[in-house]
Amino acid sequence: MSERRLTPKRQAAIVAWLLAFSTYAVLVGLPTKRSNVLIWVSLAVCAVGIDRPLATLRSFATTWLPLFAALAAYDLLRGSSDGAIASAHTFPQLDLDLWLGGGRTLSERLQGWLWHPGHPHWWDYVAWGTYQSHFFASMLIGVLLWSLRDRRAAPYLLGLAALSWMALATYFLYPAQPPWMTARDGLTGDVARVIQGMWHNVGVDRAARAFTTSKVDGSRYSNPVAALPSLHAAFPVFIAVSLWSRRWYWNLLLVAYPLLMAFSLVYAGEHFALDVLLGWAYALAVGLTVRWWASRRATPAPLPDDVLHDAAGAAAEPRVLTPAR
Repeated sequence: MSERRLTPKRQAAIVAWLLAFSTYAVLVGLPTKRSNVLIWVSLAVCAVGIDRPLATLRSFATTWLPLFAALAAYDLLRGSSDGAIASAHTFPQLDLDLWLGGGRTLSERLQGWLWHPGHPHWWDYVAWGTYQSHFFASMLIGVLLWSLRDRRAAPYLLGLAALSWMALATYFLYPAQPPWMTARDGLTGDVARVIQGMWHNVGVDRAARAFTTSKVDGSRYSNPVAALPSLHAAFPVFIAVSLWSRRWYWNLLLVAYPLLMAFSLVYAGEHFALDVLLGWAYALAVGLTVRWWASRRATPAPLPDDVLHDAAGAAAEPRVLTPAR
């Protein structure tokens, strides 16, 4: 029996996971904290591998646990850089934005046209949903590739970890302020934190505290000066490069997602244009490496010359037909 077949047991497990995840998203909100995301991803891996528990356990230990450990370490190290807030940089990302926006940042321009505090429009919900997809979309794609035993699964998961560590190294070397922080410090005009405001609008106030910068009024999950490059912008491009195919309609979706994410990040005041562009550059470098590695894994090793010669000679000999009995 093919391991790709959706058996009744696997179907029931996947449906149960979808129902549980949907209930959690409605009652609590989409998971954003890394530990919650990893729990849901682990449950998804168990659901799709319920028909082969031993193989699933081995694969989880060799493929998923290293990624989980890398991401957990990334979060711990990322949160330890609070002291860098005072020395966070604004050059050159602020200068580029001011040039592109004609004297105002792109976040100021977009919010001046589109943002109406207390009266969200449909594009605000689209921007909010796109932003939140960062926390689970890339991991769920990894689950899908793994469940299909796709040759790209292991390179893809390792690429996610490598991309996170590359960004982390940059954050330590060059902590940078996002647009809302430069506005708070009086370097630009007003810039609202749209995503944080939208959490209140969708009725999940405690999720909004994940994006606060005060240890008194909220949880300190995020590092506010981990802005350059933008991992939110990098992950969609990494997904696009990793999954690029010959189907134009599929590629259209792969292109639309990074563009929509880029708009959401700048509009929401979370990232400057340069943050997005550098995230794209990191993603292209890692994604192209992952594609090269995946193609190498799929290419059979070349045969020795004598084996090729024997095979060619055997192919040249006429086939002997034996009478049917």
